[in-house]
Amino acid sequence: MADYGRGGPSDRDRGGPSTVVVDTRNPVFEAYGLRDLNGHRKKVNAVAWNCDGRRLASGSADRIIRVWTPEPHCNVTKAERSDAEYASHSDAVSCIEWRPDHPDVLASCSNSKSDTNIRFHDARTNKQTAAVALSNEKNQCLSWSLDGSMLVVTTSADELVFIDTRKMRKQRQWGMTGHMKMSEVRWGPTPGMLTLALDDGSLRISPLNKLDAPIWRLASHASHTTCLAYSKDFKLLASGGSDALVSLWDMEEVICLRTFCRPDQSVRAMSFSADGAWLAYVSEDGYGTIDVVSTGTGELAATLNLKSYSECVAWSPAAQVLAFGGDDTKEGYGAVSLWAPPKSS
Repeated sequence: MADYGRGGPSDRDRGGPSTVVVDTRNPVFEAYGLRDLNGHRKKVNAVAWNCDGRRLASGSADRIIRVWTPEPHCNVTKAERSDAEYASHSDAVSCIEWRPDHPDVLASCSNSKSDTNIRFHDARTNKQTAAVALSNEKNQCLSWSLDGSMLVVTTSADELVFIDTRKMRKQRQWGMTGHMKMSEVRWGPTPGMLTLALDDGSLRISPLNKLDAPIWRLASHASHTTCLAYSKDFKLLASGGSDALVSLWDMEEVICLRTFCRPDQSVRAMSFSADGAWLAYVSEDGYGTIDVVSTGTGELAATLNLKSYSECVAWSPAAQVLAFGGDDTKEGYGAVSLWAPPKSS
């Protein structure tokens, strides 16, 4: 077990442990180390890598989006500063998503009725390029179509709003029937389908032109499905729930491969590594826990016991580097953390 920093008996009295403690069980991650990217003044709510893995964006309760070009290893001697700050939001930034086919275009939203614009930025100019105004409902999560021509937004009214990103305007809107509630939406497993995480514990996969007629209803959890993620090739689908379970699905056969039941509390976010070999998920265990598991064997490869609650995690699409965000309660600022291998000699 590696202890990055020093903790002590008074950690709980200070509101949380003073360090992240990593329990490594697989030699692949034995030499991994942690480092922070500092700059946010409040909790980091979202992290996302662009499609080539060179840029990392972070969104915070301080209303700022920061864009970084971090080194893909742990032994960095100089403090890294963000390349740019986007201060276009008037409330806390809750979700950020890079366009999947363009390394410079970023979409973002705030989960606030006082800031209902979906905002778009270009990392080449570091300027906002568009803002699409929606209704006065809170915007909860974003997902790009695979070709970048469309963005779907999940709202607190359990509606999906589709934005045409070529014309930068709302194209159409669709709402759930009955009392069903959505927690997350992802494009996939094909360009013409959407996958919804629902509060009845299911995953619903529907064609875009018949969202009321799902092709598959996957019984994934005993209670609320809180989050979902696809592997890069869309062959694997994972979901997390308030029942403290993680389910892993083979989307070629549409069968559940296995479940992971190590957490004791709700699972909040998840991400596949670029090669699909590893799944990282964040649970509410302790002060926040990230487990890294093998998708092939089901083995628990590493556990990161965090120093503060986190609800965002993202593997780089270009390197085996894991980013996550949180609230550094000891120092009073929001931290973006990287878990990465040492630099090759």
